[in-house]
Amino acid sequence: MSSIVTLFQANLNANNIYIDYSNLPDPITHRFLLLVKNQYTSTLYFKITSYVSNWIITSPSDGKLGGISPASQSVFTITITRPKPTTETTDTGYFKIEAFSDSGYTTKVGEATLDVTIYIEDLENWTDVTIFDFNDGTPQEWTLSSGVSVSSERSIEATGYSIKGSVFGADATQYIERTVTLPNRNKVRISFYKSCSLYNTSTSTQYGNYRELSIKVNNVPIFGIPFKIVDVTLGSYATYSAGWWKFSADLSSYKGQTVTIRIEWKLYASSVAGTNVFLDRIVIAGKD
Repeated sequence: MSSIVTLFQANLNANNIYIDYSNLPDPITHRFLLLVKNQYTSTLYFKITSYVSNWIITSPSDGKLGGISPASQSVFTITITRPKPTTETTDTGYFKIEAFSDSGYTTKVGEATLDVTIYIEDLENWTDVTIFDFNDGTPQEWTLSSGVSVSSERSIEATGYSIKGSVFGADATQYIERTVTLPNRNKVRISFYKSCSLYNTSTSTQYGNYRELSIKVNNVPIFGIPFKIVDVTLGSYATYSAGWWKFSADLSSYKGQTVTIRIEWKLYASSVAGTNVFLDRIVIAGKD
């Protein structure tokens, strides 16, 4: 979190970013969420600039986020990219958030910096690795909440299975959880893939969202995106589909312990619409 007196406050959803090297494209693309609260008495216009080594901001391409009314807040999706490294690496630096009093971004009234460290790690080649790919058609000892099942509808592999969460005309919190013994290593991480789809079964406008993804250890949140990840308006019989995103988090403070890991999310679909999420290839890895 960073703030400038009473002008504004800015928060990243994660100041330490963990990226699993497996299946990464070149260049690497990473998206994160930025929450900005305007605490000033008039509209401010915000701009973000990257000072993180090797990374540039590609969306918004000019870094301009637009205006926020007084006593209001907005959540922005920021896309950053860098060339894929040939080995594991750590990039450090900061993002600068600048506030301007005019839509031309000429009169700056304040700025703040958000420190960030980005770890690119080859988890599947670490010392201790456990992979849950669900390709045997079972939940592989993960407990599934109501509305969640093993499905062959979508997988990160050409043929395979994943975990599917689904709602129709409902709002629900869903999860999967499992008790595991974590590697007794100095570095312990978890990674997994998620994607989603939404659909409308009528001619009337419908709505759906996928939001508030979190990872909990013994019911304590250790990673979270407390915002809407996908929020869609669906026209007549419309469908929407998003590809796979990869999420990673640090479990090092629980190394060597037997813990219950829960991956949790929320789904919403209006009266005659449906929202689905898919979760695949959970990797738990450790090394010194």
